[in-house]
Amino acid sequence: MSMSLKKGEQSEYNGVSRMSTPPIKTTFTLAEAAELLSCHRETIRRAIRDGELKAAKLGVRDFRISRRELAAFWSARGGGELFAADEPADEEAREVEVRREREVVKAAEKKRQFQFPLLPGTGGT
Repeated sequence: MSMSLKKGEQSEYNGVSRMSTPPIKTTFTLAEAAELLSCHRETIRRAIRDGELKAAKLGVRDFRISRRELAAFWSARGGGELFAADEPADEEAREVEVRREREVVKAAEKKRQFQFPLLPGTGGT
């Protein structure tokens, strides 16, 4: 049974409490980038073509723009902070969050092992 939590709600996994963290989007399409910056897709496409914005080309007209590049592009034009301060602006910060989350899960699993040891003759190693 899977239950999703809203941002800020707490869940408990094998007795270990943790805050829910929604996944952070790390790449954006032209349309998503244009919506974020409140401009037209062609403006974003032109910035990519002119070398002002780095993007990965996936097809004839399909691009993906990293969160970091989008934030840098916006800041370079005097746009200020694009993403909220509580959201990491780069992949490295997200990796740190993922590692912490894994540590919580490992601690919960370890705690569970000590709470419910296997009895001799039950097939455990």
